[in-house]
Amino acid sequence: MKGPGLSSESYQISSIKVTVPGELRRLLMSLSPNLDDDTKRMTLHNIAQCIYLKESEASDCTNDDVKVVASFLDDKDKDTKTEALNALKAFTAIWRFKIKIQEFVPKVIEIVTSDWDNDVQTAGLKLLNGLHIPDDTHALLRTQLANFMDILLTANTLAKVQVLKFLDTLTEKEDLLYDIMNCQAPAEFLNLFQTSQPGNLLYEILVFVERLSEGRQSPQYQSMQWEYSDNSLHETIFGDNSRLSDRLLALIIHPEEEVQSQACKVILSLRLNKEESRASIGHSLGSETSAYPLESTRQSQVADASLDDQPLIPTVPSSDAPQNESGHSFVPLQGTNETGQSFHPLERADPSFHPLQSISVESSGHVVEEPRDSFHSPPAASSDDSDNSI
Repeated sequence: MKGPGLSSESYQISSIKVTVPGELRRLLMSLSPNLDDDTKRMTLHNIAQCIYLKESEASDCTNDDVKVVASFLDDKDKDTKTEALNALKAFTAIWRFKIKIQEFVPKVIEIVTSDWDNDVQTAGLKLLNGLHIPDDTHALLRTQLANFMDILLTANTLAKVQVLKFLDTLTEKEDLLYDIMNCQAPAEFLNLFQTSQPGNLLYEILVFVERLSEGRQSPQYQSMQWEYSDNSLHETIFGDNSRLSDRLLALIIHPEEEVQSQACKVILSLRLNKEESRASIGHSLGSETSAYPLESTRQSQVADASLDDQPLIPTVPSSDAPQNESGHSFVPLQGTNETGQSFHPLERADPSFHPLQSISVESSGHVVEEPRDSFHSPPAASSDDSDNSI
C-alpha cells in the first residue's frame, strides 16, 4: 500500500535510476528522518531494488548503512516501516549482513505482533524467515506465540503463509516445541484445512502439522512428560477427539497435486504416530511384567527338551562324577538347545583341554542296557582305538 501522495507511476519512474552506477551509495547518503514520508518511502524502496539488482555495489555497503535503514523501523508511517523491512530483507541476500540484522530480530517480532497491518506483518515475517533466530529471543517468542496464532487465524493469505513458514522453523527448537503445542487453538483453526482455502495456504498448514508430528515423536521430546490444556493445538491435532482426520481425507482429492501429496504425508505421519504410541505403551507394560523378555522362551525350551537330547544327569556333583586334575567335577549343562549352547554358560575352572578317561560299561552305573534284539554291538576295537570310542 503506497502513500496517498505517491502513485505507482512515481515508483516505476524512480526505479529506472537504480541501474545508474553509484546510485545505491547516493540513496543511502540521502536517507534522512527529516525527509517527508513520500520521499522516505521512495528512497527505501529504491535501496531495496538496488541491492537486488546490483549485488556488487551492495557488497561494498557497511554495517552502518544497515543501521541507518533499520532506524526507520520506528517510523510512525506504516508504509515507510514496510519499506524499511523490505530493504533489510534485501540486505539479507548478502551473507555478512545477516549477523548485523539479527540484532533487530526482537524489534521485528514486536512490530509483527503489535502492528495489525497486513503489509507490515507480511514484510516483517519475510524478514524473520530470512534470518537465523537467536536463542536469546526464545523467551520473547514464548510470550508472543498467542499473537502469532492470531495472525494465522485473522490475517490475509500472504501473512498466514509467512507466519506458517516462521512457525515451521520454530518447531525445530526443542525448547519452543512444547509451547507451540500448548498454544490455544480455537475452533477456527480447523477451518484452515477446508478445500476452499488457497492451495499455497493449505500446503503450508499441512507442512506445519507434519513438522509438529515429527517433533512430537523425537526421543528428546518423548523423554519428557508433557501436559496439554483441552483446547491446545496438540489436542486439536493429535487428541483422541480430534476432527482433523475428516478434513485431511477431503484434501487428498484436492485439485492441486502438491496439496494432495502433502495431505497423504500428514495422514501417514499421524497414523504412524498413533501406532508408535501404542507400541510404546505396550512395551512399557511388557517390561513391567518381566525384566527378561526371553525368560518364558527359555523355560519352554527346557521343558520341551527331548530325553534323547538332554540326558538327565544330576546337577549336584557326586562322588561318581568325573573330575579334572584340579579336583573340580564336570557337571553337564542343563537347558541346552540343539546346537549344544547353554542359556546359562558356566565358567571353566581350567581352560586347558583334558581328554575324558575311558569308562568301562561294567563300572558305569548310568548306562541303560537296551534289549539284545535292538542293539548289535560293533566288533571289538583294538587297543589303539579304544581311547577314541564313546
